[in-house]
Amino acid sequence: MTLQSVVLLFIVYIHQVCARDENITGYIGQSVILKSGVDQSWNLTRVQWSIYENTTFIASLNNGKINTDRFWRHKGRLELNPKTGDLTINDLRLDDNMIYSVALVNSNEAREDAEVNLTVQERLMKPDIQKAFNFTKDGQCYIVLKCIPSGENVILSWTPVGVFNGSYISGSPKSKDSILLISFSGNRSVTFNCTASSGQHNESNQITVGCTEENQKPEVCSLCSSCTSMVLLAIVITAVVFGLLYASKGKKNLLYIANWA
Repeated sequence: MTLQSVVLLFIVYIHQVCARDENITGYIGQSVILKSGVDQSWNLTRVQWSIYENTTFIASLNNGKINTDRFWRHKGRLELNPKTGDLTINDLRLDDNMIYSVALVNSNEAREDAEVNLTVQERLMKPDIQKAFNFTKDGQCYIVLKCIPSGENVILSWTPVGVFNGSYISGSPKSKDSILLISFSGNRSVTFNCTASSGQHNESNQITVGCTEENQKPEVCSLCSSCTSMVLLAIVITAVVFGLLYASKGKKNLLYIANWA
């Protein structure tokens, strides 16, 4: 065998091995599809899905006959596509988190192998949005919101809904919660979305807030241990503003800060 042939075979081997490994994320209680990655031109005659380093078969196709009840732990939860070799796992459980192997054979007796690394996580729930306080100064409305995710390793992001004429700034998207400071003029309401992202899954929640003359003082003072002075309120709000600006240093969407005095 010539050196050129050896190099060519090595390249083909590396391509097949690397191209057939896949990492996917699924969520408890939902379904996930494990892709076999088979060539679409293949006419599959045998498919064998297994776990535990190919020692335990869980689903198979053999000459047109499908068997998805080969292992008690997956019984009643598997679906095998005879054309693509893809395996669907329904009603995901935490212990489904593992590496799955598949062997594929076509009508010409050519064979391909693949591995899928499945990571199972708890289902992402909608984040909780809380309003900290709101305040009006010289016709300008200032509102502080807090978004709290339901799980760990969640990225949070804020977006206005519809046309928004004003300014806003948010905290770090990778923090345990995200604070949003909104500023706009006039007696009106605005709507914002908080989106929690984890892997390939997103969940959003929205809130509509505004400033009115009737609810300013009671809502602000309910957060203060002593609301005897508007000076104290200005100190609290200023601290929040500068805290957010410090945490979000380098962001492009800097909030316009009004003169509190």
